[in-house]
Amino acid sequence: MILKRIHLLLLGCVVGVGSLQAQDSSYHNYLYDSRTAYFRQLPTAKKPVIFFGDSITQWGDWCEFLGKANILNRGIAGDNTNGLLARVDEVIRHQPKKLFILAGTNDLNKGMPADAIVATYRRIISTVQAASPHTRIYVQSVMPINNQLIGRQYYTATNEQIIALNAGLKEMAAGSGVVFVNVYDALLDAAGQMDARYTYDGLHLSGEGYLKWVQVLKQQRLI
Repeated sequence: MILKRIHLLLLGCVVGVGSLQAQDSSYHNYLYDSRTAYFRQLPTAKKPVIFFGDSITQWGDWCEFLGKANILNRGIAGDNTNGLLARVDEVIRHQPKKLFILAGTNDLNKGMPADAIVATYRRIISTVQAASPHTRIYVQSVMPINNQLIGRQYYTATNEQIIALNAGLKEMAAGSGVVFVNVYDALLDAAGQMDARYTYDGLHLSGEGYLKWVQVLKQQRLI
């Protein structure tokens, strides 16, 4: 019954975001397909905490960071909000206690406008809320970058664009009845860039960067 409800909800979402998916369907690649297939072969967990996102989520050892076993990592490197929407059924089948979402970095790099990213986020959240109403949802801010360390041949978005997106996500979260978690500010240096201690390439997080992120979640008693 739950799977049928999810299917119907996703059909509605796909119709609503068809134009957005036409702009960027790059999430649909070998890594995405193989990792989603792998996830679906795993047993259903009992009220887990799920971290849902792209490479920044995938490369975090969440069980080790948090000292808890019932945590599922559902990050896929290179994913974007359209990719999350397309695989949200994998989250819903677990009926998670908590869901931490982080996406938007790759959308910005593909030139997706902030309002389109926010709109897809809204569809992800409404789908989860309808099919897993007891799940507490947390929208985490997109992380800053460090202009001196980042390879501009690989990543073109700016901190100004990230700030604008985060503002839209914060407003959307408030209107959707979910919690916005500001991790962005905790990672900044005095110049308003991602602190070099927290990144190894100007975009992805170092071990110290992940520990700072976890510290934010713990300080706000979210985990």
